Amino acid sequence: MLQIQIRKMFQASFDRLRMSGQGDAPSPQPSPARGEGAMPRDRDERRNAVVQRANRAAASLGRSGDTLRMSDGAGIGAGGEGWARPEYGRYMATSPSVYAAVRLRAEAVTRPPLRVYRVEPDLRQDQGERRVPVEASHPAARLLERVNPWYTRADLWRATEIYLCLWGSAFWAIERGEDGAPELWPLRPDRMAVIPDRQRYVRGFVYRGSPGSIPSENVAYTPDEIVWLRYFNPLEELAGLSPLAPARLSADMGHEGLRFNRHLLRNSARPDFLLLTNHELNDTELEDFYARWEQRYQGPGNAHRPAVASAVRDVKTLGLSHRDIDFIQGLRWSLEEVSRTYGVPKLLLGDFERATYANVQASERLFWRNTVVPEVRFLEDQMNRALLPKLGYPQLRAEFDLSAIEALQEDEASRVQRETALLDRGVLTINEVRRERNLPEVPWGDGPAA
Repeated sequence: MLQIQIRKMFQASFDRLRMSGQGDAPSPQPSPARGEGAMPRDRDERRNAVVQRANRAAASLGRSGDTLRMSDGAGIGAGGEGWARPEYGRYMATSPSVYAAVRLRAEAVTRPPLRVYRVEPDLRQDQGERRVPVEASHPAARLLERVNPWYTRADLWRATEIYLCLWGSAFWAIERGEDGAPELWPLRPDRMAVIPDRQRYVRGFVYRGSPGSIPSENVAYTPDEIVWLRYFNPLEELAGLSPLAPARLSADMGHEGLRFNRHLLRNSARPDFLLLTNHELNDTELEDFYARWEQRYQGPGNAHRPAVASAVRDVKTLGLSHRDIDFIQGLRWSLEEVSRTYGVPKLLLGDFERATYANVQASERLFWRNTVVPEVRFLEDQMNRALLPKLGYPQLRAEFDLSAIEALQEDEASRVQRETALLDRGVLTINEVRRERNLPEVPWGDGPAA
């Protein structure tokens, strides 16, 4: 009975938010501790705690005094509407160049393995620290490898990168499983509203449900239950800047060009030329003219056969040819704009007009150095500054291991050559090099290299 009353209060809070964003609400209670085992493990108690947590979030949001605009297209909450439009997601299904660029970036961030380290003070150096790899059975390592019962590590990064590429924002909800262990669930940015606060910057988040989907109702989250990743937006601080915002017109031009060409090949809905007759033809004469014309000139056997029409006094060509429209060049220009926006070289998007073995390799190195490496460093910062502290592990650090990426092997060879030279000259020790590479130290590694 108590749970039913709580659910009714929860729904009433959302109704109050949706209608006015104002009204009296009880003071928010402190959220449970975020350490391991902070949530009750009994199933009924866990469900009750989840309902109470949602009720507290809704009550807290109800005190903000801001009007929560949840209309269609109002993706990022109060003050940031329009930056996470639902139609941005449709470009993945309608624009070949956007699909290719986003898919390439999403697959790239899933390739390097993720390592988790424990940061400890280095007693051998003043104010130094060292990183020790944690065991695979550590709760944080297990979570980042299997984020929830339905998503793997690659699924999480793939969804995150696609959301960032389409909407400029990504949200992870920190939930608790049946056994009380934390789980990560990526949420659609176009359904999330951010509730601002003058003192705390962000009061909370509301995820807009949709009938027939999961969830079907609005769900409120407190700030410690959401990890918010976003690209900096100089025009709206509570919204990420989607790469599609500047590239949308170019992507639309390529899409419309494909649609035009498709309809032109099927049926252009206009005549290619106009026949001017000496006198006006009635319907019967016109149908008879068409029948004779098709009989004499239709089909491959009558191609280029000279036409003779005594009733025709002039011929006027209508419309533009493909040469005038420059259809292919327009598609290439659209591809170039999408390529520049997403940082993916054209060669990797399938433009092999001037491809050679050398420039394909150069394009791959350029893509990884200028696009993927900065992106994974951005994702690392979000994990280390937002996710791990909320899970109760501020002493841990997560890092992508890029040493096995083929496109970066040339840099690795140069690095090995430099480290070897420094070891030979006694500038570095074996253990200093191993610490730099996040490898465990060896007992004999503190002296000069032999």
